Amino acid sequence: MRKKLMSILLGAAMCMSLLAGCGNSAGNSQTTDAGSTADSTAQTEGTQPDASDETGDTAEAQDAASSGEKITLQFWNVFTGSDGDILRGIVDNYNKTNTDNIEIQMDIMPNDQLQQKLPAAIATGTAPDFVLFGVENLAPYVSNDSLEDISDFWEVTGVDKSNILENVLELSHVDGKLYGTPMQYNVSYLYWNKDLFEAAGLDPEKAPATLEELAEYAEKLTDPSKNQYGLALPTSVTYMQFLWANGGDADDPATNTNLLDSEENLATLTWLQDLMVNKKVSPENITGPEADTMLQAGQIAMYMSGPWQINGLREQGINFGIAPCVAGSAGAFSPAGGCSYVIPKGTEESHRLAAYKFMQYWLTDDILKEWSQKNGFPVWSKTLMEDPEIQNDEVLNSISKATEIGRSYNLGYSLASQIDNDVMIPMFEKVMTGAATPEDALKEASEAMDKVLAQ
Repeated sequence: MRKKLMSILLGAAMCMSLLAGCGNSAGNSQTTDAGSTADSTAQTEGTQPDASDETGDTAEAQDAASSGEKITLQFWNVFTGSDGDILRGIVDNYNKTNTDNIEIQMDIMPNDQLQQKLPAAIATGTAPDFVLFGVENLAPYVSNDSLEDISDFWEVTGVDKSNILENVLELSHVDGKLYGTPMQYNVSYLYWNKDLFEAAGLDPEKAPATLEELAEYAEKLTDPSKNQYGLALPTSVTYMQFLWANGGDADDPATNTNLLDSEENLATLTWLQDLMVNKKVSPENITGPEADTMLQAGQIAMYMSGPWQINGLREQGINFGIAPCVAGSAGAFSPAGGCSYVIPKGTEESHRLAAYKFMQYWLTDDILKEWSQKNGFPVWSKTLMEDPEIQNDEVLNSISKATEIGRSYNLGYSLASQIDNDVMIPMFEKVMTGAATPEDALKEASEAMDKVLAQ
């Protein structure tokens, strides 16, 4: 069992750079979901148990947690960059100000190291009291019975879950049960360089809103003689937002159904190949880090990425704007991702309840606001979205509104990594480089998807 768990988790860690809103692992992720409101509501209904479900042990643990006896919590997370410094400051302040005699000892490590250590620690009963990691990890751990079901969190703490956007809350659920509390959320945004827009005769305050406008603007903004490109589209990325925009999709995890072979997807891939191969609006075979560098050097006019670009652009003095991903015939969507606080299986009850208190502290508007303002991530508390400071902050207001178009791309699906690596990324690369016609690339990808789904 332990071997199986470690294997599954390593696969999940590799599969979704698109979910890398957790820690400093972001790169050029194209993020993952939240699904429809109906799906979200269905997933979150029934997560609060009746008060009669509380056991005597829980009541005793609550008494112990509030008795004044010191509780020291071990906390692991993967925030190895400047975001870790911000998180440490918040944790330190909690240690100084909480009246429950709780002390949190935080251990930061790279994500791959945490994913190697945590399964073994859970199996041997030496796991930390709570952990912060990407939501893409939830389902693999739950499938191996390695996380505590914390569906009683709302009742125990009194936190109003209706104040959290449903698509954000959904990411912390597996099979209708709560296994984490939201820490941060992100989708992919469209960044644009206002100075380059103005120089090209475009309105610097208006981003493209449709796929057609994106292509039109990108062509006008491209000037190879200046090493300037209208749009950066790195390879080795799955651009689900384009497929979704025109009503297409990749697969249905609920039914293991292949959805690739469609006229909608063919139209989108044809549009994408024309943009890349014929109009040459993006540097060829560019990587995510290379695109980040060119964006911050003022050589890229438009780029889709997560909120981790914000501080770097500010530091480089780039005059930029942020907008939601562009819309197609079916609307605008973006893969969504984020991080959740989770409690490993076997955590002592009094420590679980003490961890609840910190999670409750995190979910206050004051802390969520501090995190967003210092780290550049969107807010997803409904009351905080109405905060005048947030609404008057052009960047935070823009990215917070964009959270509403988040959608799940195979989040928690056991075949997600293989679908991305064996099907989607190769298909997009062949289309974007001209190595195959859209028809051939789509046919080959659909056949590859059939093989993956047949496992």
